[in-house]
Amino acid sequence: MARAGLIGASLFALAACGNSAEEPELAEAEDDTRREVYVTAAFESTNDSARALAFVPSTMAPSLGMIVSATRDGGLEIFDADGALRTAHAGAQLTALAAAPGFQLRGESLPLVFGSAADGSGLLGYAITPDFEVFDLPLGSVATEGDIRGVCLFGEGIGYVDLVVLESGNAAVIARVQDRGEQQLSVEAIERFDLPSPARSCTVLDDDIYFAAPASGIARTSRSGEVLAERMELSTGLASDNFNGTPVILTVNGNDGDVLVLDADTLTPRANFVFVDGLSTPGLGTAGRIALTDQSYGFTAYSDGMLAFFDRGDNRIKVVSREATVRSFFIGE
Repeated sequence: MARAGLIGASLFALAACGNSAEEPELAEAEDDTRREVYVTAAFESTNDSARALAFVPSTMAPSLGMIVSATRDGGLEIFDADGALRTAHAGAQLTALAAAPGFQLRGESLPLVFGSAADGSGLLGYAITPDFEVFDLPLGSVATEGDIRGVCLFGEGIGYVDLVVLESGNAAVIARVQDRGEQQLSVEAIERFDLPSPARSCTVLDDDIYFAAPASGIARTSRSGEVLAERMELSTGLASDNFNGTPVILTVNGNDGDVLVLDADTLTPRANFVFVDGLSTPGLGTAGRIALTDQSYGFTAYSDGMLAFFDRGDNRIKVVSREATVRSFFIGE
């Protein structure tokens, strides 16, 4: 508690100056693309919708990892790995979240979460202490040529974090956030490039950036903006991963909430995930938002990471074992 108090004091100074069971084996898929996975847990939210989800793994112990939700009414909800709501932090409505779990802030290793304001006004930042306290971060402005519509993590290094910031026009910026000991965290645009169309969500895999646009589907580009692949697919959320060495993109279909797996290189479909009832846990009805981590959250089911979805069917966050998801993907391959 003393350490948490020191962390809180530093942040204020900156502003002023349950174990889960092993997943059962699955039956053979009904066709070539259908893959069934059991839902592991369901989190109860105080809000009836989540605009975005993000994982914040712990650098101290896997079971201390957090799941962050940006609620429809504004602010953040912070859940622990057991699904208990630990903090509800009031604030602006956010359309996307990006997490930097190991950021060094004033000499402390603190997870930071960044979000794009729903009114397009800018990029917001938050620090979360090990005791689940949330502090607003003073951020410098991002040099964009239009309103900010989305954000995702590009990469994290010693003393900095790089974010992909989506503009309201056909453009994106890679912005570097650093703590230079000043009153605000510095935010510097290190690259800017055009997009095939205005994007609202993104994810990054092996330095390639994947964008989802309401009008033109999904595009894969290099960090300089070269279009490498495109697919007409209405998407309300993207996540990226390597399934045992196979690079994939997971996307939530905006029409029916289906969760599709695309080849990361070509964006061609590989599988259709169906997340069914688990042990006393309801399945995923209609997915709205998606988040994925390959970092351990402890326990048996989460030792290889986890997936999270906001279920528009019952307004709950559904959590799935990543290990079970990867295993199911290769059924019939």
